[in-house]
Amino acid sequence: MATEVIMPKVDMVMETGTFVEWLKQEGDRVNKGDPLFIISTDKANIEIESPGDGVLAGLNAKINDVIPVTEVIAYILAPGEALPTKAAPQPVVVASAPPAAQTATVVDLAAAVVEATESDKVRATPLARRIAHELGVDLKQIVGHGPLGRIHKADVLAYQKSQPVVAHPIEPVAAPLAAAADGNGSAPRTVQTPVTPSASIPLPDARRKQVVPVTGARKIISERMAYSAFTAPHINLSLRVDMTEAIRLRERVLEPIKVQTGQRVSYTAILVRAVATVLPRHPYLNASLSDGNIILWDDIHLGIATSVEENLIVPVIREAQSKSLGQIVSSMADLTDRARNRRLTPSEMTGSTFTISNLGMFGIESFTAIINPPEAAILAVGKMVDTPVAHEGQMVLRPLMEITACADHRVADGATVARFLADLKNVLENPYLLI
Repeated sequence: MATEVIMPKVDMVMETGTFVEWLKQEGDRVNKGDPLFIISTDKANIEIESPGDGVLAGLNAKINDVIPVTEVIAYILAPGEALPTKAAPQPVVVASAPPAAQTATVVDLAAAVVEATESDKVRATPLARRIAHELGVDLKQIVGHGPLGRIHKADVLAYQKSQPVVAHPIEPVAAPLAAAADGNGSAPRTVQTPVTPSASIPLPDARRKQVVPVTGARKIISERMAYSAFTAPHINLSLRVDMTEAIRLRERVLEPIKVQTGQRVSYTAILVRAVATVLPRHPYLNASLSDGNIILWDDIHLGIATSVEENLIVPVIREAQSKSLGQIVSSMADLTDRARNRRLTPSEMTGSTFTISNLGMFGIESFTAIINPPEAAILAVGKMVDTPVAHEGQMVLRPLMEITACADHRVADGATVARFLADLKNVLENPYLLI
């Protein structure tokens, strides 16, 4: 019996995968566990193994195809076995009309069948259907770019973005103000917002070096970041931390932890330990917004933003609140090494409850970051800079580091974020509290 080769669901939130490459060809003999093909998710490229023994046949995926999970993309056949035939389409079922409506004519029934058939032709993922419903978008107006024209979330968002903004009546509370401003007392009025679709903006008159398709991980990253930036109202608060004592702590533990783990202690590791210590006291920053509810997480799974070949990968240190500084150093070294060699498993790149992004090593002194959904906050960390400060009546140089907490304002308010930053500053300036 033929074994189906499907687009796998490698994590709980995955709905589609981008096909990258076949590692075997049509007609090749394969064994269970052989590397068969590569897919790209929002985290990394992942090598998928053969689910059975036999001959690979019926390849139905090519590079950059965006394919829904569980969709069949090939078969593994026994020698001499034929490809299975496609299942016959299900007949359209027309619900029986109530007794009062039994006078419906044959023409009415035919129209109902046509309408149902047209509706069934719209292929869309569940997420795309939900977003279309929320935006009031008719799926029949959208051209899908998935296999067999299946509509994905990106197709819905692109269609909605391309539509001109319609006139909206002024809300009743604002109507009197608008009427007063208008001077004639008429209300409600409508407000027109001009829209220039991005497709109509002319490109620069310059020579092109290369055209790079936005596909795979980069496409998914761009969609997730755009979704976060335009859905979650970000609140960004910053302060500067005197890292004098943190530097001294690192110098004192550098050799013992290197003997213990074989790794050097980085400032990011100290930050991870500090954040894991502080977050339990600020639960609304270790949270997620889901279906109208705020979920406060007990475990602290810290994501460490890592750049790999122009892509962003976020390896996750799980249950960071229970790890010592030495354990964090070991975990970070292992995860970072395997991230750069693309050997992380999907479970090691998903499920973070809070993220740290440190760009200090690039000379960046301060920045704001975009929250990694479905998290409620992210910490942006800049470079330590020797800065003149007043200390005991004298001007002295101190290594100051700017930290910025970026939070979802739907989950946390400014005071919550400020208290978290003040707490984190205190721990970093008195780092012996971490030992």
